[in-house]
Amino acid sequence: MCCFTKLSSDIQLWLICHPNCITRFLLSFFYSVEVITYLKGAKEFLQKRGDLLGKNYAALGTIIVGDYQEVEAIINSSQKRGPYLGRLELVPRKFSKNCILFLSDEGAGGGSLHATLHEHFWVDVVPAAAKRIETKGEEFSQYLQDGVRKINQMQTKDQATVIEKMTIQYMFHAFFGAPLNLKMVETIHGILFQASPTKNLVLGGMKPFVMLTSWFQCSRDSSIDQILEYILESPSMVNYSPNESNGNQSHKDYARMMLDIVCIAGIFGITNLLKEVLTAIPKDADIDLSDNRDVMRAVLETARRRAPVNTVNMIIPEEKTLVVNGKQMTLPAGTLLAGSIGLASLDPAVFPSPNTFNHKRENLVKATINFNAIGFNPQGSGTRQCPGRNVAMKCATEVLILHRGGSL
Repeated sequence: MCCFTKLSSDIQLWLICHPNCITRFLLSFFYSVEVITYLKGAKEFLQKRGDLLGKNYAALGTIIVGDYQEVEAIINSSQKRGPYLGRLELVPRKFSKNCILFLSDEGAGGGSLHATLHEHFWVDVVPAAAKRIETKGEEFSQYLQDGVRKINQMQTKDQATVIEKMTIQYMFHAFFGAPLNLKMVETIHGILFQASPTKNLVLGGMKPFVMLTSWFQCSRDSSIDQILEYILESPSMVNYSPNESNGNQSHKDYARMMLDIVCIAGIFGITNLLKEVLTAIPKDADIDLSDNRDVMRAVLETARRRAPVNTVNMIIPEEKTLVVNGKQMTLPAGTLLAGSIGLASLDPAVFPSPNTFNHKRENLVKATINFNAIGFNPQGSGTRQCPGRNVAMKCATEVLILHRGGSL
């Protein structure tokens, strides 16, 4: 099996270095074959190949970059983006017209729209959500208390659904200003977590599934319409008007963008983080629940060991020399680099004994890269830094406190 994996990776590397219509077709074949295994366990897929092939290697039809310094360079550079989520290749028409995740930076051939919308999220959207959480603190705390109470009485294998629904209730109420009824919770949970390309928001827009199921996605389309109706009627949209700060988007286009961002960037990311916070921290970890900074460090260390958002995709604008599959290679302009936050966060050159939980690491806060930025700082919006990181950290730290028997 190891020999086959090495051969597959070497073939993909050669194809990437010789781009034309035939090699691109062959790379799409490798992607389609390997993405099934990747979907079953992204971290395991990436780590096993990293152990075998080196920090940077060819897989899934592209170059996976796991060297911390190289991922740091990707994060700090202007990024030319495309329709990618993790290592999944998506079909843009299946998502919002101005999905911010797909937009390139102005310095990388894109327009000014990404910077405009990123600033809008940082200045308008996220502060409004944070204010709702603060002013209606009891309601938001109750979501977490009810969820953690159920979770603490369950086996680990049965906890996922409770975590997912708890996150959905918390995030939708925070960002749209109206609590969800049980039917809407089920609708959102279905479109996000059902493993069916005819029903799932992401799988239904993902290659190669979309080519086979596009005509059978009535359930997916119906769920999107129901969620859009909730968003358009929510308090967050009452005073909405198209203007320069929100990209002059119509009410419906803006609501569709918000659906994608809150579901994909918000709920998926926070759900993955909460699952790790609840299951992956050693029981004997010495965490001072009365010290907010110590709890924060425990959450950051948990995210470092298993990144909730795993990949930053960037199309390089010019040739780049990089060690791939253990060999120094010159990659042509237009090559897609998948900067793996998950692999870079386990780079032993930066984090000694990387798989060991140690929230006292001296460089943890300074070197963490889990929010598409180098280091964690609740202040400052950055260029592509996750605007919702403070909401995510607040939710995760409170869940950790409750899970370990503390009080809010």
